[in-house]
Amino acid sequence: MKVVVLGSGSIGMLVAFNLIKQGHSTLLVTNRNEQANCIKEERLHLIREDGVNESIHVDVESFSTLKGEETIDLLIVTVKSYQVEQVIKAIQASKLSISSVLFLQNGMAHTELLPMITIPEVAVGVVEHGALRINDYTVHHTGVGLIRWSYVRENNKMVEGVLKESTEGRFRTKYEQKWEPMLQHKLVVNACINPLTALFGIRNGELVQNSHYNMLLRQVFDEIMKVIDLGNAGQMWEYVCNISEKTGANRSSMLSDLENKRKTEIDSIVGYLLRKAAKKQLNTPILVFLYEAIKGKEKEYMLGEANVCQS
Repeated sequence: MKVVVLGSGSIGMLVAFNLIKQGHSTLLVTNRNEQANCIKEERLHLIREDGVNESIHVDVESFSTLKGEETIDLLIVTVKSYQVEQVIKAIQASKLSISSVLFLQNGMAHTELLPMITIPEVAVGVVEHGALRINDYTVHHTGVGLIRWSYVRENNKMVEGVLKESTEGRFRTKYEQKWEPMLQHKLVVNACINPLTALFGIRNGELVQNSHYNMLLRQVFDEIMKVIDLGNAGQMWEYVCNISEKTGANRSSMLSDLENKRKTEIDSIVGYLLRKAAKKQLNTPILVFLYEAIKGKEKEYMLGEANVCQS
């Protein structure tokens, strides 16, 4: 079975490394030729949560050199949410034969693009593993969690054939029956934690350790619950606080993006919620504030990624 991991950030490198270790024929596709060359020269490195550094050979290409006639059994898309539409259009314009696709993104804006996809089997997932990109060829697996995934459109169960359910070891996966609630739970967590930590420049744990930040966290949560009704707000609030504590030492992906002068996923997270609120004619001033504040930070830093081998 031929697996292609499209996107070579922290999640893409983490997924590719572990699939190769499990024996899957896996190609990692990068955005930049420079990164592909770095990985070819240095191998792909993974620093485990216990500090052990492992490396492995990986087949790697940049997207520009990917052969259009290739047959792909499973395409795993790990690019940022705002890049998904561009990826879908590129795939449609190519001659690639793809049997199944799995999207692993933050937020839910990418689900609005699902009707565009003609691939027979489509799945979505959320990543609860902690991963930090160290350089162009190294990822730090900062915390063992789960990849939860679910079918949007099932066909030959290609995704299931690769991501066999495992709740043991360092690379754990779990199949969920319904994709929308799975994504909504992760969306609530991301919308609560990411913008506040990015705005104040704090680690996740400070949202529960500092009473003032915790009050703001609760206000954001309450407004989100007006937009997405998950049934048990009390249980969901405990879940958000537990995630904040469990990942207390982590810097959110949104904070990391701003610190590294990259575009954030605010549109896929809070922007998606604002579009939902508008359809329901709901007033959500706190979410509007968070959205505009992060967009202002993006503009302030004039985001972009240097086209060099980053070590």
